[in-house]
Amino acid sequence: MNHLTARIIRADQGKTINSALEDVQLKLTGIDTDGSYTLGLVTTQVGGSIPPHLHHREDELLILLIGELECLTSEGWQVAGPGDVVFFPSGVMHAYRNIGRVAAKHWVIANPAGVEAFYQQLAPLLNPSPSLNSLSSVSRDYGIEFMGIMEEK
Repeated sequence: MNHLTARIIRADQGKTINSALEDVQLKLTGIDTDGSYTLGLVTTQVGGSIPPHLHHREDELLILLIGELECLTSEGWQVAGPGDVVFFPSGVMHAYRNIGRVAAKHWVIANPAGVEAFYQQLAPLLNPSPSLNSLSSVSRDYGIEFMGIMEEK
């Protein structure tokens, strides 16, 4: 018998993790999905970015709601706008940056779950400003590998 419950998670519900890189409002975690996936609503401020990295464990799916993100994909840098879906498979380097004029908002789905623990542990280390050392020290425990600092445009 399934121990999970059907429910509605309201717009104002979910733990928000704030960091110098972005804010993630966790809507569903591995506890809620029996480890299947994590769902979060991400806000990336204008000029904000996530440096090149890859996940050894999970695939990531981004669904852009507001703004523009320039995403590093297997085909190079490409711009995603509202309604676009970006797929970052595990083992593939990726990155993104907000090149728009407004804070970008997107859903992030990570499969399988677990990356939420990374967000929670990393956030305090990134405030007030992130360093590659702080990213790398925590990321190894979660199968995430940062490749370096993002080049300026």
